[in-house]
Amino acid sequence: MLWRDRVLAPLVLLTVTVCGFYALDLGSDRQKLVLCWIIAPLTDLGTFLLSRQLYRNPDLAPANRRFWRAMGVAGLLFAAGDSYQLGSVLSHPGRTGLELTAPQSLLGVLGVVLVCVVGLLHPSRWWSRDARIRVALDAAIILSAAGSAIWCVLTRSSMAHAGPAGYAASIFGCGILLVGGFLAVKLGLSGSSPIAWQAAVPLVICCLVQAAANALLPSESLRGLTLPVLLVLVPCLLTLLAPRLQTVAVRSRRIAPGRAAAAGRRRYSVLPYLGTVICAVALIAVLTGQGLGLSAWGALIGLLLNVALVVARQMLALAENNTLLDRLDESLAEIRRRERRQEALLRHASDITAIIGTDGIVKYMNPAVERVVGGSLDEFLNRNWLDLIHPGDAGRVAAEMDSVFAEPGAKAAFELRVLHEDDSWRWLSVVAVNLVAERGIGGVVMNARDMTEERELRERLRFQAGHDALTGLANRRQFTDRLRAAGTAEVTVLLVDLNGFKQINDTYGHAAGDAVLRHVAEQLLAGTGEDDLAARLGGDEFAVLVGSGAGAARDLAGRLRAALAQPVEVGGQRLTAGASIGVATGPADRPDHLLHLADLRMYADKQRSRELTS
Repeated sequence: MLWRDRVLAPLVLLTVTVCGFYALDLGSDRQKLVLCWIIAPLTDLGTFLLSRQLYRNPDLAPANRRFWRAMGVAGLLFAAGDSYQLGSVLSHPGRTGLELTAPQSLLGVLGVVLVCVVGLLHPSRWWSRDARIRVALDAAIILSAAGSAIWCVLTRSSMAHAGPAGYAASIFGCGILLVGGFLAVKLGLSGSSPIAWQAAVPLVICCLVQAAANALLPSESLRGLTLPVLLVLVPCLLTLLAPRLQTVAVRSRRIAPGRAAAAGRRRYSVLPYLGTVICAVALIAVLTGQGLGLSAWGALIGLLLNVALVVARQMLALAENNTLLDRLDESLAEIRRRERRQEALLRHASDITAIIGTDGIVKYMNPAVERVVGGSLDEFLNRNWLDLIHPGDAGRVAAEMDSVFAEPGAKAAFELRVLHEDDSWRWLSVVAVNLVAERGIGGVVMNARDMTEERELRERLRFQAGHDALTGLANRRQFTDRLRAAGTAEVTVLLVDLNGFKQINDTYGHAAGDAVLRHVAEQLLAGTGEDDLAARLGGDEFAVLVGSGAGAARDLAGRLRAALAQPVEVGGQRLTAGASIGVATGPADRPDHLLHLADLRMYADKQRSRELTS
C-alpha cells in the first residue's frame, strides 16, 4: 500500500537521491551549500501543502486536524526561515561554510515550539487512576533516559571549547530531546495520538537528528560541509514524509476499519524499555570515550534510576495482571453459571428450539422434541430438516425458509406437520430467524410449539361457523357465501320445505322432530353429488345449490320428493315427512332474489300438493 502511493514513492526517491548526492560528496562546497538552501524551503512548502490536505480531511477528528494545522503552519515558518537563509547565502558569493542566521534559527524554534505546544494540549484518554500512574511511570522512564543523555552531552570534555554558541545549541538540542520525549510518551501512551505510527516514525527520527545537530555537534566542532548539510536536510525531508504517511494510514483505516481497529488495540508499549536502552548506550559511550569520570557517574546514576522505574512499572503491571486474572476468573464463573442456566432452560422448555445449517442439516435441537414429538433426540440431529416434516408441507415451508436464508436477520412464521411416534401428525407453529452471521450459531434458529389441539379447535370452530349443529349440513351463512363466490354465473337452487313438520313436532315432541330433520339431511346428502351443496337454512327449510344445471336440478327434486315421501321409523312410530320443493335458476350475485324466487315456486308446489290431497 505504502509504495503504491503516487505521491509517497517520489518523495522517498527524492530523499534517497539528496542523501546520496551529499554522501558521495558530489560538487563543490559552494554548490552543495546553495543546493541545500534551495531544497530546504521547497520541502518545507511541501510539508505545508501535505499537512493542509490532512487538516481539511473530514474523516479526521477535530483535535487531530488541529495538530496537522499546526504542522502546516510550522512548515510555513520553516520555509520562511530557510528562504531567508537562502537569500543570505546568495548575497555572500564567497561563503562556503554552513552559518545559520538568527532569523532562520528563530523561525525554526517557533515552528518546533508550536507543534510541541499543540501536541502537549492534545486531549488524552487517561481516565482511571491506574492508567494515570502507569503513564506517569512511563514518562518518568523516558525523561530519565533523556536526562541521562543530556547529562552526558553537557558534561563531555569537548564542551569546554564549544563557546557560547555551542552551549546555546546544545541546550536547545537538549530541550528538543526533553520535550520530544514527553510528547512521545503523551501521544504514544495516552490512547489518543493524532499521528499514526507510520507517520510518527519519521518525526521521531527527525527529532533525534535535530537534537544531535544542536546538542551533540555544535557548530564550532563541525568539520567539512557534508555532515552539517545532512543534519539540516534530513529533518526537512523526514518531516515532508510524515503528512503523506498519515494520509495513507487514514485511507487504509477507511478501507479496512476492522484490521486497523485490531492493530490499534495493542495492550503493551515498548517505549519505556527504549529509555533503559538509551541509558545503557549513553553509559557505554561515556566509559569508552572518557573513562570513569563525572559524565560516567551521572550516566550510571541515570541508568540505576531508570532501572528502578522500570521495576516499579513491572510491579504495577504484575498487580494489574493479578487484578485482571481475578476478574477473568469471576467472568468465567459467571459465564459457566449462565451456560448451566441456559442449558437447564432449554432442556426443560416446552417449545422446540433447533438450529438449521445453511446446508439444511439439523445442527442442534433441544430435548423438548422428545416430549412433543416422541422418539430420541439422536433421531433428529444431523438430518435434513425437510425429511422430518409432512411431504404435503415441504414445498410451502421450503419456500418460506429460502426467503429466511436469503437475508441476514430475516424472519418468517409458518405452520407444519411432523410425524409423532404414535404415527399421527402433529401441527407445529414455527418462527424462524436467520442468525447465520452470529458466532456460535451459523444457521437459522427455529422455535416451534405444539399447536395440534389449537388447530383442531380452530378447525372445529370454523366447521361450526359454517355448518348446522343438528344435521351437519351447511348453514345459511356458508350457503350464501358459496352463492356469492360464483359471481355472475348462472346457478340453480332447490328450496325444500317439509310438509306437516309442525304436527310431528307438536304430537311426538322435539326429539322426534330432530330425528326427522336428521333423516331429511341424510336423504339430501345421499341424493346430491360432489359439486352440490346441501344446507339447512333454518327450522324445517333446506336448500341445495346444484352444480350441474337446471335439468339435473329438476331430476334431483323428483328423487328427493320420492325419498322423503317414504315413512321413517322414529321412536317406534312410522312417520312420513313429505316435502315441497321449489327450483330457481339465475345469476349468483343476487342470492336473496334467487332464494325468494325459489321460495315462491316452493309455495306453488306446496299448494299443488294440498289440492291433490284434498
